[in-house]
Amino acid sequence: MNPFQLMELHKDQFTPNDLLIYETIMKNPASIVRMTTSNLAEACGVSQPALSRFVKGLGYTRYLDFRTDLSTWLAQQTDLEASSSHHLGYFHTLYQVLDETEKLLTHEYMEELAAYINSFGHVYATGTGKSFHPAELLEILSRKHKKAIYALRQDYINELGDFMENNDLLIVFSVSGRYSIMKEAANANGKLLLVTANPLHEYRESVDRTVLLPYVMPDPETSSISPVLFDIFTELLVSYLVP
Repeated sequence: MNPFQLMELHKDQFTPNDLLIYETIMKNPASIVRMTTSNLAEACGVSQPALSRFVKGLGYTRYLDFRTDLSTWLAQQTDLEASSSHHLGYFHTLYQVLDETEKLLTHEYMEELAAYINSFGHVYATGTGKSFHPAELLEILSRKHKKAIYALRQDYINELGDFMENNDLLIVFSVSGRYSIMKEAANANGKLLLVTANPLHEYRESVDRTVLLPYVMPDPETSSISPVLFDIFTELLVSYLVP
């Protein structure tokens, strides 16, 4: 699991200092690989012990291990971008992101996510462009198991406020997490769950929970690999949502 996935996975338990560190890293991840513990702590406005607690909370023994993982992941994305012009680059990328996805979507993770979704009175799903397909797939597969999840096109998101309640959930599939659908979804009542492939999306403060699938460089929105991962995630999710 890459450092971005780990941060999103633990974000709900972040302290105020953790959030400061997280936000600093997300603003410019590439700059972090050149920072020492003291440099990053100063940039975040926290103490070095606070930074050490942050990385240990993610499962790292020390900050250097976190920084190495971050540097390795960024280098891999650069390699993927360079190989994307070759025919075999597509399959190389797909194999790599599938491997990362398998490490992320563990049995424990999916069980907990399914329990979270099942705790809501009504569940809606949406997306724009090719990201709407997994929302439709979620509705179709759920209905086969007698579970009601409603797929709504972006045009109807504004109307969702007329009948969505606080105990309802809206699942947004957005590969990049940066289109207008996020603004509309953020205005709906209830909770917001974002499924995205972009750890740097701009709506982190508006989202109650994020499922971060592996990010495909250079732009996840133009990659045909991301929708494949979305469909895999959706089919797996339904198997956990129903008995």
